[in-house]
Amino acid sequence: MASNVRWTTRQPARIAAGGLLVVAATFLPGADSVADAPRAEISLDYNCRSPQGSYAISAVVAGRFPAGGAVGRPVESRDVTVRVDLPKAALDELAGLDATAVSAVVQLKVLHAMSKKSVIADWSGLQAPAQDIAGQDSLGLEAAGAVPNATFGSPGTATLSASDLTLALSPLKEDGSAAVPDAVEVACRPVDGADTTLASFTVDGPVSEKPVEPTPDLPDLAGKLPPSQREKLNDARRAARAEGDPDPEPCPFPPISIPTPAETYVAGFTNVKKLKSAALLGPAHLNVILMKTYTADPCTDTFTVLSEAEFDYQGRRQMPPAQGTFLTYGFMPTTATMVMTQVGPPALIKSVSHNADPRIPEDTTVTAEFQLTISNVRVNGEPLDVGSNCRTVKPIKQTLYAFGTGNPPSGYTVNRGGTMSGETDIPAFTGCGVDEDVSPLLTASISGTGNYIKMTQSPLCVGSNPDSPDCPPKKPVPER
Repeated sequence: MASNVRWTTRQPARIAAGGLLVVAATFLPGADSVADAPRAEISLDYNCRSPQGSYAISAVVAGRFPAGGAVGRPVESRDVTVRVDLPKAALDELAGLDATAVSAVVQLKVLHAMSKKSVIADWSGLQAPAQDIAGQDSLGLEAAGAVPNATFGSPGTATLSASDLTLALSPLKEDGSAAVPDAVEVACRPVDGADTTLASFTVDGPVSEKPVEPTPDLPDLAGKLPPSQREKLNDARRAARAEGDPDPEPCPFPPISIPTPAETYVAGFTNVKKLKSAALLGPAHLNVILMKTYTADPCTDTFTVLSEAEFDYQGRRQMPPAQGTFLTYGFMPTTATMVMTQVGPPALIKSVSHNADPRIPEDTTVTAEFQLTISNVRVNGEPLDVGSNCRTVKPIKQTLYAFGTGNPPSGYTVNRGGTMSGETDIPAFTGCGVDEDVSPLLTASISGTGNYIKMTQSPLCVGSNPDSPDCPPKKPVPER
């Protein structure tokens, strides 16, 4: 209910089916090394579109690319850089924002293909340091960073080919402050008919029992996390390999914590089964802490991520008050204001991802506890004074379930959002009434099991990437 979090190219992509996947990759078996492979450079021509117009650019993708591989073993590309030559039209656009310098984050989509099977991997988070643009007719920006590995499930000839390129330009004023706007996105496509092959190599070995689709592996952490957080991961990895087999596979690895703040909105409907009606919930704001813990299990090719979330309405741990109208006993119109107040610990978001499946499926369970209070009750138009403490005798324990995939994107993932569903048991009521106790009346009318609930979550806005298109978080349209 709360970690592609959908990243723009200003920051490393997918820190959650993106950083969550990135983090888990650290604990998976290592890729075949290309340390001795010669460095190659491939020149590419692109047609680009920016907010102010269109222009052509040239790009040079360089690195040590795979020269061969084996079925079921990740192959890696190392020392990857993408040099982009910005033309004068692009520099004039930035200068029009009173910018005197620019930095960039580059995202390159790369096609991993074999025979008729292919998937797209994101080489994202490649960062280019700031350079002066004043008086320049063109400018070369060179971005670097770690990129995903690739694993192939059958023998044959594999290719890696460049596809769409996205530049997130960050214009800077003379005093070093950000220009307005502080981000300019440039979307580029290869010119028609261009050869965009980065590498072509042979994958040897028997056909794997796993699906034969070539699947992108997960990026390494180099350059993806602050040094202190990256060192925690490396320490855990070293500890796991400290004794015995030089390449042990402890299952699972010890849990690691890299708490990452985020926020989102949820909205939905909950049925009141006895009243044969539904009440609208939200939109409600959620504060999320992603990756409180995650645990990689290379023996089962899964990793489990635990995150937390708390509702925030005017500084209180609750959803906004919801107005419901029902037909009590099937004929008497009743209206009431319902408030769901979060109690107990933060909501627990548990996501289990299955890395062995090329779809990268993600199962999510969200559990939380709420105190339901009722006020402003009117029965057949007449007020029913239930007092200020009309509530369920115990908290409602709510569990929602969701499922989605990352390749291709479908259904619900913590980062991307989507719909979750479950059933709610409404306990009996207490404390209702002033002159007389009407708690039994409300219990008979409302309380019971099997009340279906369906919530829709918007994509996460991650605090470390405030320039993402998902920030500030959007209010979702609830699905019935």
